[in-house]
Amino acid sequence: MSDRLFKRGATWYCWVFDANGKRIQKSTRCRDRKAAEAVARELERRAADPAYAASNQTTLESALQNLIRDRTLKARAQGTLEMLRVKGGHLTRILGAGLPLAQVDAKAVDAFVDRRIEEGAARNTIHKELSTLRGALKVAKRRGEYTRDVAAVMPDGFATEYKPRERYLSVSEAQGLLAELTPDRAARVAFMLATSARWNESELAQLGDVDLPGGVVLLRGTKTEGSRRAVPIVGWARPLLEHAVRYAEGQGGRLFRPWGNVRRDLHEACERAGITPVSPNDLRRTCATWLRQGGVEPHLIAAMLGHTDSRMVERVYGRLPVESLGRALRERLGEPERLPEDCSVFATDAGDSEGSVGPGGQPREPFFAGFSVPRDGIEPPTRGFSILCSTN
Repeated sequence: MSDRLFKRGATWYCWVFDANGKRIQKSTRCRDRKAAEAVARELERRAADPAYAASNQTTLESALQNLIRDRTLKARAQGTLEMLRVKGGHLTRILGAGLPLAQVDAKAVDAFVDRRIEEGAARNTIHKELSTLRGALKVAKRRGEYTRDVAAVMPDGFATEYKPRERYLSVSEAQGLLAELTPDRAARVAFMLATSARWNESELAQLGDVDLPGGVVLLRGTKTEGSRRAVPIVGWARPLLEHAVRYAEGQGGRLFRPWGNVRRDLHEACERAGITPVSPNDLRRTCATWLRQGGVEPHLIAAMLGHTDSRMVERVYGRLPVESLGRALRERLGEPERLPEDCSVFATDAGDSEGSVGPGGQPREPFFAGFSVPRDGIEPPTRGFSILCSTN
């Protein structure tokens, strides 16, 4: 390497060879010879290995931009693209927007995780940020801009400790909450309870989207491919939507007025109503839970929520509360009038043992004899939903 170094004034230069064997002159921008030798070795490696050079020229910020471009070409929903931008913002904030991809190694990723934990970020949030980084590195590797093994760089089995929220409103709690809100805000909450709308979908709602005579509501969702959807007006949804249309105060075609700090306002209204606070997403969960309590199957609730399958319903949105589960099981199985005092009847014996005969030597009738499963299905409630609030 020393024979490839030469000086021009006080600065050292070097000769390097590219992948085709062509000699190229480069400045090391160093005045110290040892430092110049180290820079020269790095320049030679970059010149000889285009992929290595690309990983040093491509920054973390540009890799994240390429990820969004890739997902845009794959027709991902606007909500997904916005989520990638938000998660990518934390990556560039901590690791640096100009960080070369060549420096994104396991130590850098671990340092990012440690910093986010120190900041108090939820592990599920960190998991989503790591998924964003993984996607960006995979796109960069396909483009020849990242040379490391992505799987080796990313944490193995990072535990999210995600616990789905279970909060939903009972009918009486919903009535109490509506009574503590201003007319337009109560109308929006009623709209979300009736339609399972996300907060952004309620923001985009227009007066013409609610077709009461036709029994359909259009939701202008953008988060996923199935978010823009038409939902039916059934059961308790009708009085809620009639209330929403009657008291909504939106302008310029919008159904509702802007609502700034919704979480704070909902919490304060819940405190006045004397109930556990709820979030906007808890209103969506309430709609799904009410449907589930009415006997609606998870795949139908998933269609209502705009999901592609029923997995999220079964895991998060439409979990049957234990009281409703017990009621459903009792309706299906029936309950015996009285449990037998002798618990040994629960154990059947195929032979002529003591457990197979009753008092006086008479054969004992099996406990499950004549047991039959009632018809499947739980009838949904037919009682109407009355809205008791200050806007009546």
